[in-house]
Amino acid sequence: MAVSLDKSDLIRFESVIKESLSSFLNFKSYSLYFPKDIPAGMKQGRNLVPIIEKDRVMLPLVVKESFLGVLLARGTNPGQAKSLQNHLQAFISITLEKISLQKRCVQDELTGLCNQSHFQDTVQKEVEAVLSGITPGPEAVIDNGPVQHSASFNVMILNLDGFKSINDTFGFSFGDKILIQVAGHLQKLIPDQAVLARLHADNFAVFWSQASPKKCLDLAQTIRKKISELVFEFDISGEKTSLTASGGTAFFPRDIRGPQFRKSSYELSRIIVEKALQALETAKENGGNRFYFFGGLLSHGGVVMECLPLKRLLINLGSSVDACEGQKFMVWSRKFNGQSEVVSEPEKASLGHYPPMHKGEITILEVQDRISIAEIIYLNDPAWRIEPGDRLSLLQEKDSLVEKEGMTGIEVQQKDILTGLYSYRDFISLWNRLRSEPESFSMVMIKILGLFRDKDDQKIQGENLILEIVKSLKNKLSFDLLGGRYSSTCLIFYLPQVEQQNLVRVFTDLSVEVNKLHDLVIHCGISGFPYLSFSRIDTLENCRKALDHATLAGFPFVASFNSLSLTISADRLFTMGDTFSAMEEYKLALAADESNTLARNSLAVCYARLGRLELARKHFLEITDAEENNIMAWYNLACVQLKQGEEEDAQKGFLKCLEIDNNHVFSLFRLGQMAEKKNLLDKAEEFYNTARRTSQGRDLAPRHLARLAWKKGQKEEARELLHQALINNPRDAFSLNLMARIYIESGDDPLISESLARQSVALRPDVAAFWLDLAETLKIQGKDEQASRASLRAYG
Repeated sequence: MAVSLDKSDLIRFESVIKESLSSFLNFKSYSLYFPKDIPAGMKQGRNLVPIIEKDRVMLPLVVKESFLGVLLARGTNPGQAKSLQNHLQAFISITLEKISLQKRCVQDELTGLCNQSHFQDTVQKEVEAVLSGITPGPEAVIDNGPVQHSASFNVMILNLDGFKSINDTFGFSFGDKILIQVAGHLQKLIPDQAVLARLHADNFAVFWSQASPKKCLDLAQTIRKKISELVFEFDISGEKTSLTASGGTAFFPRDIRGPQFRKSSYELSRIIVEKALQALETAKENGGNRFYFFGGLLSHGGVVMECLPLKRLLINLGSSVDACEGQKFMVWSRKFNGQSEVVSEPEKASLGHYPPMHKGEITILEVQDRISIAEIIYLNDPAWRIEPGDRLSLLQEKDSLVEKEGMTGIEVQQKDILTGLYSYRDFISLWNRLRSEPESFSMVMIKILGLFRDKDDQKIQGENLILEIVKSLKNKLSFDLLGGRYSSTCLIFYLPQVEQQNLVRVFTDLSVEVNKLHDLVIHCGISGFPYLSFSRIDTLENCRKALDHATLAGFPFVASFNSLSLTISADRLFTMGDTFSAMEEYKLALAADESNTLARNSLAVCYARLGRLELARKHFLEITDAEENNIMAWYNLACVQLKQGEEEDAQKGFLKCLEIDNNHVFSLFRLGQMAEKKNLLDKAEEFYNTARRTSQGRDLAPRHLARLAWKKGQKEEARELLHQALINNPRDAFSLNLMARIYIESGDDPLISESLARQSVALRPDVAAFWLDLAETLKIQGKDEQASRASLRAYG
């Protein structure tokens, strides 16, 4: 597909036009215009020529004999302009060709959609924006500062089922025509704010910000239905063919797990696309013509593949779907699943459906890329065995029936002869019997990194290493241990009448020893009973949280369950969007340590985002009283005060932030907005320009400065600043809206202002003023019915 330019491309690539023009013509300012008619004096026969008037030059922008607009350069040197008069149009043609080449770099040649590189860049930029708003801890703020972005987004990957056979049967030329038609239909189906791309071959991708799972499911079903209805005719023979589509969807940040958050935005953008591709692949493996969510693959997509000796199972979940060692699953009968019909005889009508029945519980011991080895923890009925094809549903750790209720009545098997450790099933059974006896006890989990990373002989060496760790631990503690295999690389121990604080030195020494002798790293999490109001059974879950804490602690990677462990657990919940559960964890963290500023700040942020401003204010004040230079607490407190209408106190708070850090960009923008509201435009400009000189504010300030220039009547400067803002962030709804207003009031081609206004409402449908501006530009064009609907949306 040949690359063509339209008026929106001139706006998008205006910086290219400016840079190219400045390379051969000196000027002080410039503007893009889109007049309804070609300006008088520009026509010269069949050609369009530049107009030179004193210190300004008007250059026609023409592509393939199609007039798009005018570039007006002001403050030019008349002598220089006249000397270049015969060459100006050639220079502009070269510039427009340069823009065509740049557009080609981000466009798929066949379909005209975004290409894979541009799509991946879009995802990466949104990852960066989302991460800036979900940061828990001392850097968390109650709003997103001057940055406007979504709190989440999804990536959907689509693939045409059976497309290869169409290419093989009818040829690639016919296949290309199908891809072009499918791309056209997809463009009509996806929302305005979504980005559609062709990745490669017959793979398409959709990026959609702020979309709920239900909306994504509705879109997926609409796409699937529409594509299945399409009929393609082979023009040579008249043969007709059709096809179906499969898809996979992943959500950011919901489908990102633990350590993945520590990766760069580049890596995360690739990870989320890979997760969508994994969901697509699973949909294809299950017959195609269906859409799967990545999050559902682990929670409800598990299947038993094979039954192995020693109560082991082979299951279809691996690291590719974020399966982890120690995860628990309920096993459900493939026959008694709530859907299988009861029939008295073949070919007879159904009498009803079998009820869903679970057979037992399993835990993952070893994770590989596409499969895992699991152990049966218990069976509801020992005579009713687990079989290949039985389905799995993920259990939250706290929901494990075995851990909660024990294994009474089941004979405990012998210890492993080599290591002296029980299987996890038998360890839990023993622990459930023993934990009620002592007044105090501790639990420890040891995760051994890189244990079975290579070949079979190293697996044997790994088992020997576990034996050495157990022996060393017994020597250090001088008493027998109740130990088990939580997974193939994670050990778990129960230590009665031992307090957790007394174990930190023991396991620190063990970690250093293992690292020195074997060049391996271990993580150790320690929890104890009693602790706060936690029950005995909670100690196991607390031990897992302590292990997560140890992972982040740095060498020697040993953590005793405490207030910080609870904060880390709460941060994970906060990041995943479970605000209420996060708040409960933050409260527990403060109950363990009232001086935990991390937990207090994050709890206050949660309160503020839920509209409970007085409670948020109380916590922020406690932090500022304890830590006078805690800049985020001062900033958050000022934001609360601003929301409560206490502008004078809020201003003092933001100024306090600048005392601590005179380049605190969030405070500079807030102070600028407050001055702007009072019509102190020069003062506001001072704050915005100061922010612009910082690395964080450089790309954010142009939009605010453009708004000021507009209010001052400096429309051309506002236009230039807005173009800069949109180069920095093409999805900036407020810049798009203000640009639409400029074109409305300048009397330019209303199609341009309509396009900009539509983009702004698509990105921020919650802003009523955007809908009114869209209604105005529609009314100018005589589209009264559409204008009326847009106005109603503003007030609805």
